[in-house]
Amino acid sequence: MLNYLIRRIFTSILVLFGVSILVFSVIHLVPGDVTMAILGRQKVNEAKVAELREQLGLNDPLYVQYGRYLGKALRGDLGVSIRNNQSVSKSIADQMPSTFALAISALVLALSIGGILGLIAALNHGTWFDTFVMGLSVSGLSIPTFWMGLLLILFFSVRLGMFPSISNGSSPAQLFLPALTLGLPEAAVAARMVRASMLDVLNKEYIVTARAKGLPQRLVIFKHALRNAMIPVVTFVGLQMAYLLGGATIVETMFARQGIGRLAVQSIFSRDYPMVQGVVLVTAAIYVLINTLTDITYVWLNPKIRLQ
Repeated sequence: MLNYLIRRIFTSILVLFGVSILVFSVIHLVPGDVTMAILGRQKVNEAKVAELREQLGLNDPLYVQYGRYLGKALRGDLGVSIRNNQSVSKSIADQMPSTFALAISALVLALSIGGILGLIAALNHGTWFDTFVMGLSVSGLSIPTFWMGLLLILFFSVRLGMFPSISNGSSPAQLFLPALTLGLPEAAVAARMVRASMLDVLNKEYIVTARAKGLPQRLVIFKHALRNAMIPVVTFVGLQMAYLLGGATIVETMFARQGIGRLAVQSIFSRDYPMVQGVVLVTAAIYVLINTLTDITYVWLNPKIRLQ
């Protein structure tokens, strides 16, 4: 187990190192002079261009720039925003709670709705309810997120007036529509995965043996079958949590919510490259952390993996 953890952590560090190189390269992949791309079409003189190049550290050799960037990033310093002259790290930290609240709420809704429907569908395999859930999951996967959001706004906000269409808080009422918009497609995936996993486990020999011993159905399902059926679901949770953080960009824009996704969009439009670099690096670090924790949890649920 310890060797596995060491290998996994070492791999994560290598991935983050590679991501840091790619993120650092963004500012150097801009066609032409990056300072002119930032300043745009406004009239500038050579002094202003030289000042901006000095601010971005573009006059130093490339390896010196990367070493300085990596050293500052390890200390939590991701530079200064060109758009508002504020610390990139502080700006991201200010927006992070809103995005996390949205992503976690969406994941909770997805697992609650999809998990319950998938479990009931598996226990009623071949019935009309099973067919209904599978059809519903296909519909949920087929509808684009922005269209789903518009439908939910029209129904819950415009028609019923139950929830606000502009949501920039963390109260349940303000989070419900954005979280539901982001979580419904994932609920469809969760329903199909839980159903397939439960059907596979219910046909295993140890489940048949448990039933033959006369154990109550409730005990067989929740103590023996559900734990093993949740192993692939853990992987789903880890991957989808990372996906939700990235997919929150569309939802944050639709509902005028603050968050790192909307911050990234605003930074791209304003050509605030230090902020774009910071958002991408922080998001990648979160992805790697979530995937590492997912692998560790997977090993805990399935001890056989420890031997690999």
